Amino acid sequence: MRILVNGLLPHDSGKTTMASSLIRVFRDLGYDVGFCKPISGINGWYQFKCVEESLKLGFLVGEDLIKLHKACESGDDLRVEGVVVSVVFPPDPIKVDFRTDYYTVHNPAVVRIYRDHYYFPSNLKLLSKEISKVVEKMIERFKAEKHDDFNELFEEGLRIARKCFKTLRHEVTIIESYNNVAKPVEIECDYVLSVMPCRAVLIDGKDFEMATNLTHLNTTERVLEVVKPVEVFEVPPMRSEETAKNIVEFLLKD
Repeated sequence: MRILVNGLLPHDSGKTTMASSLIRVFRDLGYDVGFCKPISGINGWYQFKCVEESLKLGFLVGEDLIKLHKACESGDDLRVEGVVVSVVFPPDPIKVDFRTDYYTVHNPAVVRIYRDHYYFPSNLKLLSKEISKVVEKMIERFKAEKHDDFNELFEEGLRIARKCFKTLRHEVTIIESYNNVAKPVEIECDYVLSVMPCRAVLIDGKDFEMATNLTHLNTTERVLEVVKPVEVFEVPPMRSEETAKNIVEFLLKD
């Protein structure tokens, strides 16, 4: 069974919390569970511990990837579970004349595409001295190569992610999307779970596939404009595992 977990909000939908809860519930029932999050982003300022963990590992890894990998107790390679990972840092406010609009633009400093790392010199010019030292350490540790076109790398990453996804062999695979993107890569799923605070919406995989084949339906909220949910579950505060149990029970009865 393949379940895609996506978010109904651009940020803080609760995807990783719900994905972790589903993993634990299925594992408690004796299922072999795997996961993947094909695309991940790190804010190096707010998630600096993740930067430090990446330096220890020798490759860039997202915070959510680590959480879900541990939840699965997975033997899969983290670089297969998360093929595209990028890290951004806030610019030095002096270098941008204290313009706050620069903080809404996410220009990656370093990106990993499967096993290879790249950095973008044009994006490093606006960083502070101390952050530049951190990025230089990452470039050296990861043996990152210079590159000028993130979009080109991203497209290549999507292609590799589709291949890596096919190598995952588990009774249950949980796939997490990013932001409010309907699906991270072209993959087929049995069910889709769209989450936000208070609610989790279960969608049939075939219905979801038909909707996303319409090119303009690339965000989760647009999909729900045309797809009828199989079921809608309430998510109480701090009790996502209770909801996950209800969802799994419903799926296994279906």
